[in-house]
Amino acid sequence: MTCRGNHVMTATKRQQLMDMLRQEELTSLDISAMLGIPEKEVHTQLGHIRRSLSRRGEKLVVTPFSCQSCGYLFKKRQRLDRPGRCPKCKSSHIRLATFRVG
Repeated sequence: MTCRGNHVMTATKRQQLMDMLRQEELTSLDISAMLGIPEKEVHTQLGHIRRSLSRRGEKLVVTPFSCQSCGYLFKKRQRLDRPGRCPKCKSSHIRLATFRVG
């Protein structure tokens, strides 16, 4: 079991998340709603999943965040949490990244 703040996520929930990502591409907000956990916790769990998958020879595929104003793609971003604003045009209208197991 993993404990973050007041929220506890079991390995079973993490496995459920991996199974969901094997079936479809999801945003962190989709995952948050489906599992009933805060979006911030989703990012933490995705980090754990990324490490677990790499040990199995699998990969967490991330379609990058993008700016809705100018189209800038956050291709090099390694962090899984949402960026605050676009480095190119400074807009805060950022399209969410999507995640899947591939």
